[in-house]
Amino acid sequence: MAVIGLKYMICAPITESNSAVSHKNGHVMSHAIGAEISINLSEANLSADDRIVESIKEFREGSLNLNGDHLAYKTLSLLLGHKIEKQPDGTEMLIAKGDDDGQFVGVGFYATSIKSGVRRFRAIWLRKVKFGVPSESLETKGGTGINFQTPEISGTILTDILGIWKEEALFATEAEAREWLNGKADIQDDEVIPENDDNSPNDTQEDAEND
Repeated sequence: MAVIGLKYMICAPITESNSAVSHKNGHVMSHAIGAEISINLSEANLSADDRIVESIKEFREGSLNLNGDHLAYKTLSLLLGHKIEKQPDGTEMLIAKGDDDGQFVGVGFYATSIKSGVRRFRAIWLRKVKFGVPSESLETKGGTGINFQTPEISGTILTDILGIWKEEALFATEAEAREWLNGKADIQDDEVIPENDDNSPNDTQEDAEND
């Protein structure tokens, strides 16, 4: 099955009890650029009679690297535990402390799969992920062109209290894939991506003056 494209990158905080797992108040993280999943296994072989008679390969943990066009303060606050403070002029300031610790979240997205010329939509829901503070890369505009620098953030994929780390499904339409993901993340309708940095009072004032 060939896979192309990537869309609808979402997350939602996870709540675990002894016998149940739920995700609430999900939101869209970013316009999706890339998602890379790597899995680490616990392995053991039992040798007897000069051969391997038993072999076990089990999921231990995974790594998730996400690349999007923008990570809003709302998303960074949830994933990394940073604090958002409202400034007197109405702008938001993100405060990152050394002992900040974000929440465990579920993460989802979908891609287009093609088999025998038929397109379907593969939706993936990672049930429990813990993200770390990302590195950043900034670059001046060169004389020959502009290179976009987009944020990446990496996390560890874990099993939840029920021992589940991933759910996925194939759908005939994008609408069905989104609806399934919305149900996993407790998103009532397709949400817009949070845009904290682009709506500052200065921008609003300049727009008014230009009008």
